[in-house]
Amino acid sequence: MAGPRILSRTTNLRTRISSSSPLAHPSRYRHLSSTTIASRLPLPLPRRNAQKDISYRPIPRFRHLHTSTPLSDIPQWPNPPVPQPTVTPYSSNSNAGGPGNDNSNNNNNNGGGGNGGKSTRGSVYAELAASPIVQAAVTTAIGLIAVFVGGVGYLAYYKADVLNKMEGAFAAGYDPALEVGKLHHKKHPHHPGSLFEHEMQESDDPSDPHSHPHTNIVRKEQQTVDGIVKGENVGNYWILMGPKGTGKKHTIIESMRGIHADGAAFAEAHGDLEVFRLRLGKALHYEFNEDWQGSLFSRRDPREGGPRLDIERAMNKLEKVALRYTERRGRPLVLAISDVHLFGNDPEGIALVQQLQQRAEAWAEAGILTMIFTTDDYWPYETMKKNASRLRVLSVPDLSPPEAFNALRYLRSCYGPSAAIDRAKDKEQMPQVLHLLGGRISLLLRAAKARDMLEEARDMLDVEREWIMSRIGLIPDHDDDVMDEQKWSSCSWLLLHEFVKLQKARLEGAEIAGSLPDIELPKTTYGKARVVMTRPDFLSGLDYANIISIDNKFNVRPDNMLTLRSAEQITNEEDFEETLQSVRDRVDEIEGLHRQSEICVKEPFQIRYESGGWLSWLWPSRGRVISVEGLGAAFVPAKDEKDD
Repeated sequence: MAGPRILSRTTNLRTRISSSSPLAHPSRYRHLSSTTIASRLPLPLPRRNAQKDISYRPIPRFRHLHTSTPLSDIPQWPNPPVPQPTVTPYSSNSNAGGPGNDNSNNNNNNGGGGNGGKSTRGSVYAELAASPIVQAAVTTAIGLIAVFVGGVGYLAYYKADVLNKMEGAFAAGYDPALEVGKLHHKKHPHHPGSLFEHEMQESDDPSDPHSHPHTNIVRKEQQTVDGIVKGENVGNYWILMGPKGTGKKHTIIESMRGIHADGAAFAEAHGDLEVFRLRLGKALHYEFNEDWQGSLFSRRDPREGGPRLDIERAMNKLEKVALRYTERRGRPLVLAISDVHLFGNDPEGIALVQQLQQRAEAWAEAGILTMIFTTDDYWPYETMKKNASRLRVLSVPDLSPPEAFNALRYLRSCYGPSAAIDRAKDKEQMPQVLHLLGGRISLLLRAAKARDMLEEARDMLDVEREWIMSRIGLIPDHDDDVMDEQKWSSCSWLLLHEFVKLQKARLEGAEIAGSLPDIELPKTTYGKARVVMTRPDFLSGLDYANIISIDNKFNVRPDNMLTLRSAEQITNEEDFEETLQSVRDRVDEIEGLHRQSEICVKEPFQIRYESGGWLSWLWPSRGRVISVEGLGAAFVPAKDEKDD
């Protein structure tokens, strides 16, 4: 073997064997190979009396082929495995007694002294510490404490993070409402200059609408909205009323763009409250606890309470953010919610409007947040007016004739077809287009995008007329099943016919100045409209259908100029009044039939009254006899000769 050969070679040399040398304790290193032992031996030294000519050559050391160090407690071949003693709970303490251990008797006999009591208590503590039950209980307690401390810390972090994210929704820069229109805003910037620039230079009359400079469409209400969005108007909350397409939402967006949405947020309403909950959360950067990760000990799902309860939670968080923002910036936050009429004129929608109004009242009084509502219908204002104390109303009507003309020129230059435009033809058609469409911005924009503006305006008029007939068309000989619908239609045409009469009377007595048409819509008061229609409950239905519009001063108008022009064409027909009157007569006839009760007699009969004679003096109730006798086929009425 290699081991004895190595030892024999070193017999003639003096070797320093220390206490750590493998040769000092061979039993400890019996599991090592001979190569390993040889590598651990010290270098041999020559003896003092050795001959000088004897050359000394050191023993070469062998390097391991692997880098891992062999473990000393793992038996290796060819050595047999060493048996290990059984591990028991009592093996950790030599003094602790156990079954079959004599030390337990010795410990028990040592009682009575101070040292014996300490050893006994120590052994009890050691036994408890070594008990698996105690160790499991301690481990469980430590784990629960760690989970509790971590949960409390995460909850505090989550609440602070929710407020920080919501405050970031009002920071200057990014806003979802502005980002949507950013590309369109870059594509069509608001710049001076016009396709009619040389024509404006030719006109020297400043009152001439053709000489007005071509600029962006800026309404007179824009300055008021700018002050609200900037936080200059404190202590009130606002509602912007007006028909659809007048620019209410655009006015708010332009004000937010002017300050880069610093301290302002914008959300859109929806008929489904779940959808509105998500839109409000998007505007406020609030997830309604849906990103909460502590589901192990969390409460029930917040969405189980319904969307209105989630909206109330968002309002609570927003109030904390508004308090913190106002203390730091010295100005209130602004939250705009557009199209609140989409909530629906039902108990659910009315309750949500009142819920938002309560918050708006409290925040306006504290001066921490200003809310802005926009609506196309009248009922949200009617709902808020009952409980309003700090509500301000801003009406957004159609443009005046000069404003509408400039707006049409601007829209034509920005959004017109890319091909060459006949400016002379456009200038000639613009008064006719304004006569048909009026000052509604949305209608003017649609006509400005068309190749032929006048043809597009006429097509829009035809579509509007057919739509009105589909909603409130008259049916002279209608069935009694559609009586309620025809009653609503007839009352609606009474009001529209009244608008046509008012417009005709106003144009006959007015003096038209300039070349622009008169595009002002006729109006009547809410009380007079009730009298004309004879059914005041139908006004809200017409307002919801966008056939009429009601403003904050209780004036009733046609919804737009297309509605008025369509009503003029229909009411000017020859048989309109006869048709309207026949429908009303048919409604009265059906209602009269419903109010009457008919008695059907299948067989002719006669009633005979006989007096009781002298018995009537004694018993008046028995003295008179009334009998009914059926005549049947025997009854033949007498034929009169005059009938021949």
